[in-house]
Amino acid sequence: TRGKSRQVAIKELLIEALKDAPEELRPVLYYLIQTYTAYDEKTIQEIIRKVQPEEIDTMMSQFARDITKTARQEALQQGMQRGIQQGMQQGVQQGMQRGRQEGEAGLLLRLLSYRFHPLPDEITQRIHTADPNTIEAWADRILDAKSLDEVFLE
Repeated sequence: TRGKSRQVAIKELLIEALKDAPEELRPVLYYLIQTYTAYDEKTIQEIIRKVQPEEIDTMMSQFARDITKTARQEALQQGMQRGIQQGMQQGVQQGMQRGRQEGEAGLLLRLLSYRFHPLPDEITQRIHTADPNTIEAWADRILDAKSLDEVFLE
């Protein structure tokens, strides 16, 4: 196809450019080859073999290290992004749960204060440190309780 023949033509031009390039310019051209995503490892090996056959092992080792380093960096970045997203989601969920718990505790305190005024400080403290299920159980008992002690029976 036309695209494939164009790739071959570009590759041949690169080979010629590398052969004719001064020694100082070769690292730049090799970098261009390595970062040009249309070339796979096999094609890069072919280019290096045609330009500097004696350097194939060194160049391919460097190419492999570069790819490994890039892959590690990308994996680390993805891992960090996932961690940040999960942390944010957990933070939002915990914040919502905490807000709901504080709201339920506040409502229970209002109802208890209305019904059994004044409330001892230890009852207020107990409600603020209770888990949501316990607060819910106490709230259910407030309707039938004759005394404050009946609300908090275990």
